[in-house]
Amino acid sequence: MQNLCRLNQLQGPLKPLFAWLLIVLGLAIPYSASAKDLPVIDGHNHLMGRFRTPRGLVLDYEGAAKVALATMQRLGISKMVIMPPPFPPHHPNRYDIEDLMGVIKRYPRRFALLGGGGSLNPMIQRALQRGEVSPRLRKEFERRALEILKKGALGFGEMAVEHLSFNPRHPYEWAPPDHPLLLLLVDIAARFGVPIDLHMEAVPRRMPLPTRFSSPPNPRTLRPNIEAFERLLAHNRRAKIIWAHAGWDNTGYRTAYLCGELLKRHPNLYMSLKVSPDSRPDNSPLDPRGRIKPEWLELIGAFPDRFFIGSDRFFVTPEVPRRIGPPSPEALKILPQLPRSLARKVSYENARAIFNLD
Repeated sequence: MQNLCRLNQLQGPLKPLFAWLLIVLGLAIPYSASAKDLPVIDGHNHLMGRFRTPRGLVLDYEGAAKVALATMQRLGISKMVIMPPPFPPHHPNRYDIEDLMGVIKRYPRRFALLGGGGSLNPMIQRALQRGEVSPRLRKEFERRALEILKKGALGFGEMAVEHLSFNPRHPYEWAPPDHPLLLLLVDIAARFGVPIDLHMEAVPRRMPLPTRFSSPPNPRTLRPNIEAFERLLAHNRRAKIIWAHAGWDNTGYRTAYLCGELLKRHPNLYMSLKVSPDSRPDNSPLDPRGRIKPEWLELIGAFPDRFFIGSDRFFVTPEVPRRIGPPSPEALKILPQLPRSLARKVSYENARAIFNLD
C-alpha cells in the first residue's frame, strides 16, 4: 500500500517508470493460468422480472433467472448474489425479496439473496422527502429489516446514497451516508453478522455534475459524501459494509488511492469489483488492452480479504425486449492476472466469508 501511495504522489517521467517496474516485478509472481479453473461467486447482480407494458404487467423472475444461469454457465460462475436495485418509492417496477424467493427455492445452490432495495431504500427516500424520521417510520424500518432476514436474505442491498441517473427511466437518488435509518440498519447488520451493500459515487468535495449527465433529473451540483461515509463505517465496527462497484467511477474520484485510504482506516469496509465500458476509463482497474493496472494490482494485494467480484449485471426476462446497462463481464478478466492465492480469495473465498455462504 505504501507503493500505491507513492505512485499517486509521483509526477513527471518518474511515474510511468515506476508503474512499468511494478508490472515487470509482478510478472515474476505465479499467476492463475485461467479464471475458469476457479469457482467464481459473483456478489452483485439483479434479476429484472417485473415490467409494466402496454399489454399489462409482466411477472417472470424465473425467465430472468434462466438468462442468468445461461450466462453463469458460459462464464464459469458457480453462484450469484442477487438483490433488488435501490428503488425510489414510486418506481413502477419496484420489487424486493418476496418476488425472488421462488428463484432461491428452485436454485438454492446457484443464487443467494440480499433484500431491502425495494423496501428499505424507498423508506429512506420517503424520510428525506418528509424531512424527518418519525418514531413510527423508524419502527416500520426496523420491522421490515428483521423480516427480510427472517425470510432468508443474507444481508441488505442494494442501498443508495449517491445514485446518478443515466437516462430518463433511470432514477437519481441521494441520501446522507450517515442518515439515521442507515445507522439503524448498520446496527441491525452488526447484530446478525450480515453485510450491507451500498451504492455511492465518490464525491469528496462539492462538485459540479459531470458533463456526461443531464440535469434534471440529476442535480447541477453533487454534495460531498466521503466524510459522512466514514462516520457510517465507524458507527459500528461489527457491521460489514460493502462499497459496491470498485473500478466503476462516474465522478473521477473513485481512485485506487481513495479506496486504499478508506480500506486502511476502516477494517469493516469491503468492495465488489465492477469493470464496465460506461465508466470513466482513468479509474478502471484494466487498461485499454485488458491488463490490470499496477495501482489496482497493489491495492487488491494490500487488502487480500476485502475484494470480490460484483459484476452488476441486469438479467431481464425474455418476455420483455429490453436491455438494461451494458454487458459487463470484464471484472472476471482481473482474476487470471492475480497471483494464484489472491485470485482464489477474490474469486470465491472472500465472498463466501462476507455473505456467510456454505
